Amino acid sequence: MNHPLCEQFKEICSDLPAHALNNLLTIAQCMCLARSTNLAKAKDYVSQVLGYSEENAVQPPSHYRRLTRFFDAATKAEQDGGFYYALGDAIHHISLGIMGSLPKSKCKKLRVLLLDGTKWEVRGEKVQFLTLAMVHQGVALPIYADDLLKAGHSSQAERIEFLKRAGERFDLRNMLLLGDREYVGIQWFEALHVEFGIQFVIRLKKGIYHQHIEAAGGKTWEQMQQKLRGNKKKTLVSKLIKLGGQIYRYVITRNPKAGSKDEDEFLYLLTTLPSAKTAVSQYAVRWQIEVLFRHLKSNGFDLESTRVEGKYKREVMMQILCLVYLLAIREGLLFYQRCPKARQVKMDYARKVKTLVHSVFRQGLCILMRKVASLDNMIRYLASILAMAKPPEWGHV
Repeated sequence: MNHPLCEQFKEICSDLPAHALNNLLTIAQCMCLARSTNLAKAKDYVSQVLGYSEENAVQPPSHYRRLTRFFDAATKAEQDGGFYYALGDAIHHISLGIMGSLPKSKCKKLRVLLLDGTKWEVRGEKVQFLTLAMVHQGVALPIYADDLLKAGHSSQAERIEFLKRAGERFDLRNMLLLGDREYVGIQWFEALHVEFGIQFVIRLKKGIYHQHIEAAGGKTWEQMQQKLRGNKKKTLVSKLIKLGGQIYRYVITRNPKAGSKDEDEFLYLLTTLPSAKTAVSQYAVRWQIEVLFRHLKSNGFDLESTRVEGKYKREVMMQILCLVYLLAIREGLLFYQRCPKARQVKMDYARKVKTLVHSVFRQGLCILMRKVASLDNMIRYLASILAMAKPPEWGHV
């Protein structure tokens, strides 16, 4: 039966049937309460969410079928072009409202994007999601993800198409993208800088683009390293190089993880930023997408335990999970805004940075689980957020 309060969402979810919205919110709540994307675990919370009394209790197998039918409908996307896309639009609109309600940052900075992939296996099938996140108050917020349907890293062409699709939902121009060593390529760099108008700082592998560095004149690649080795007080060296007709800054800086497994003595960065020092300091923020993946997996919602199969089903699952994650981050940020003295910090000696004893996510998740104990609560809670929120200017509604 459709919940009467779902009528409040008709304006922003006009293409999504009322029963689908009802089930979408129910699944989001059950995943949150179960802290798992495994529907076999999430089903145990359906009765609580829907407010069934003991007399009217439904058998767990019925709850499980209710959840799986929702994801089964996503497989019809290619045939009818309806439910899957309407569902994606509804989640996008709700997510923009949540992001628009986040506590504002006090300082005006360049908006930072993070790009990385997360992978796991579902019944022997390798899954990898290419994920784009935006940094807000030091926390990575997932804004777009795509199932690559393969185990290996993405190609340059795949990443370009990925950003084109993301660009249909977000205005990414003049933002700064941070990426690790897997996200390189001359065609990719040019597309970021010229086609998408995105600044970037991307880590390079040690052994690439040496001929371009030598061709630029001045110090050779080896001389740049020797300059750092010979002066312990110096933190970086850089020079302008030309790749595919575009001018970029090549930076070598000390690696804080030097000596660890698979880590080199130095970090090698390529950037469109004019300042090498700014590029190095910004790149340190890239770690936040690793924190995001940890919260989606072992430290939060056990993403690797999901058993839904097929691209469309997995993408719907990821969209719902990211929606719940955004709500948890919102509650965590609001909590620390209300209670600044609760921000206890500890030293992360491996990365030489200070971190919160209780992360924004974990603090927010505890609060969120109390607020979404029933479908009534969830709908009123979301309606209150969306009624006051102004979607961010970079989000396409």
